[in-house]
Amino acid sequence: MDDETTSQNEAPGSQSLRIVPQTIAPPAADEVVEMLVEQVRFSDEPETRAVAIRLLESGYTVAAVARRLELRASTVWGWADSEVARAAIEQGKERRRAILGQNLEEASDLALHALVEVAGDAGAAPRDRVKAAESILDRCGITPETAVTGESRAIVAVDIDFDERLARIVAGSGAQVVKSE
Repeated sequence: MDDETTSQNEAPGSQSLRIVPQTIAPPAADEVVEMLVEQVRFSDEPETRAVAIRLLESGYTVAAVARRLELRASTVWGWADSEVARAAIEQGKERRRAILGQNLEEASDLALHALVEVAGDAGAAPRDRVKAAESILDRCGITPETAVTGESRAIVAVDIDFDERLARIVAGSGAQVVKSE
């Protein structure tokens, strides 16, 4: 098998990265002139600057603000010299952090509900139910032989054959027992 076929069969996370070198050319003289012209043209437009600052406060990045206002990022960065713009950029960073934090909380809530659903699903494979239960206990801090200095934590000892025995019990509880007479 050649390398290309092998890498197609591998999971994406285990494939090696191919780094493609890229040379970034400095801006040409014409582009620098266009940047300076734009900065001068918009320096006398307080409305555009005020809109940019409001967008920065709302959590948009400098690049996103520049795209929305159809400006160069260098023009928006040029306005960052003012105390108001710096404060807006910091406020925007805090807003993005808060939004990301809320999204992570929602995602963790969904993940926990999924684990609880699998752990309680009698139709699920016993090993999946056990794995979900283990994950829930692990996330709660109840894991086998977890030693944390300075904290008291519950320790649960897991029998080596626990998973297998539990799977047999669960599988056996679904089977109908026929009495012999």
